[in-house]
Amino acid sequence: MSPMIVSALGALFLLAGLASPPSWIVASLRPGSAELARLLLLGAWMFKAALAVTGLFLFVLRRFRPERIVPDGDRPARSRAELWGIAAILTAAAALRLPALDSGLWLDEILTYVNYARMPYLEIVTTYASENQHFLYTLGAHAAFQMFGENAFALRLPAVIFGVLSIWAVYLLGRTLSGAREALVTAALLAFSYHHIWFSQNARGYTGLLFWTIFSSWLLVLGLRRGHTRAWTGYAIAASLGVYTHITMLFVIAGQFLIYAWELYRRRGEAWPQRYSGLLLGFTAAGLITLLLHALVLPQVFSSMHKTVSVVSEWKNPLWTALEIARGLEVNFTGGAVAAAALLVFLTGLASYWRSNRVLVWLLFLPPVLGASLVIAVGHHLWPRFFFFAMGFGALIAVRGARVLGEFAARRLRLSPALGTAVCAAMVLVSALSVPRAYGPKQDYAGAKAFVDANRRPGDAVVTVGLASFTYKELYGLNWDAVETPEELKAIRARANRTWVLYTLRPVLESTDPEIAALLDRDYRLVKRFPGTLREGTVFVSMAESEIRTSQARAN
Repeated sequence: MSPMIVSALGALFLLAGLASPPSWIVASLRPGSAELARLLLLGAWMFKAALAVTGLFLFVLRRFRPERIVPDGDRPARSRAELWGIAAILTAAAALRLPALDSGLWLDEILTYVNYARMPYLEIVTTYASENQHFLYTLGAHAAFQMFGENAFALRLPAVIFGVLSIWAVYLLGRTLSGAREALVTAALLAFSYHHIWFSQNARGYTGLLFWTIFSSWLLVLGLRRGHTRAWTGYAIAASLGVYTHITMLFVIAGQFLIYAWELYRRRGEAWPQRYSGLLLGFTAAGLITLLLHALVLPQVFSSMHKTVSVVSEWKNPLWTALEIARGLEVNFTGGAVAAAALLVFLTGLASYWRSNRVLVWLLFLPPVLGASLVIAVGHHLWPRFFFFAMGFGALIAVRGARVLGEFAARRLRLSPALGTAVCAAMVLVSALSVPRAYGPKQDYAGAKAFVDANRRPGDAVVTVGLASFTYKELYGLNWDAVETPEELKAIRARANRTWVLYTLRPVLESTDPEIAALLDRDYRLVKRFPGTLREGTVFVSMAESEIRTSQARAN
């Protein structure tokens, strides 16, 4: 871009930041409560400041003269077989993520559906009431609603798209770091991964975060290797959109910056063209774009932080998180013995990358360690899905380990070197065996509702407690009683022939409403469980006769 255009853009941003009245910005966005108007007004001032700072940055940038760097020739051209291979993998990945896409939603998806995805676009970009808001994902879901109607399929469609894109991104990164063969195998491993399919059918921003993490890391590697201006500019856009998809991307950027800083130090004696282009065009630009995207809602973000409550103490324990991840690996690799073999493969790949291309090891470990440290420090839940964004790096390392072990065995047994590729293919096949377990409702609220509707009688009462209440009221529009105290539950039971109670996420119920949980265990009979693919997401249906009938039965 010419210096004249950059200067013009800088002047435009600076003028917009200085001249636009904050009240006009708020009035042009959306109506709202007095409290929301106050927060938006503060956000408008932040937005004005971000515009002005961006304008000044562009004036500085116009003096930046990127050198024309000739790409080195270490990347072989893609063969026709390679192109057909990645096309087939992406096609298979899309096909595997569409079945049962309209199956039962789980609680966080329902919160996105009810609280955010139905909003108009301007309300979406100016609303942050909880960490459930993943802006870019919500915008995509709203667009899908407009095209396909308000349903689970449309709500989850952006997750499918991001999931497939993340497989393409890991192919790009793998090809740059390891070559075409390992890149294709890694893409296939993700395409046939239980966990990847599960998250690709999860209406949250996690597959988007995975895509932006891998894609920005690929651009980071290109920027460090060749200093391309377009690589660093692309990195800034990818990193900032990653934060707009999920705030966890901040930890990824922090880890990537540490890698860049280490490269500056390690290569301090080298003639490195565009040494600081990454700092200017990459990380600084990413920060400014992120600030522009979030400025209007930053006051709401800060205001909502104190409202986040960790209700299950066990979920804050790193040991619990590690055990949950281990259980998940057991699902993906169809058994504990195979999971142990997978650990050996992973450690072998880790050692290989540490010797040959250490940047991938840092990309795998730095962001999760930084993020987990902060989450633990503030006492927030440390769910296993917090680490999903590192899945692409882990898959690359696993494929490298399988290839190295296979080639080692081939040398010792005097077999064909193709044994390494065969071991990789076997790993993909083992992972594919678990794919069918990814389908089905994540939480079977609909099944529980249908069961109660089929078995209730006149004079029966239906009650929801805990987190089940939101779903049945807001998603299904039912007028079932939502009780919050044991006294309310006892009063309903006293006047009903039979009382049906529906609840879910038992650990949360025991933490937030222990007296109700104890009452259900003591006086109610568990009639049926409705499990889903979400761990701990079973929907329970319990029932009790009226207290009068129960007393009479005991007397007789």
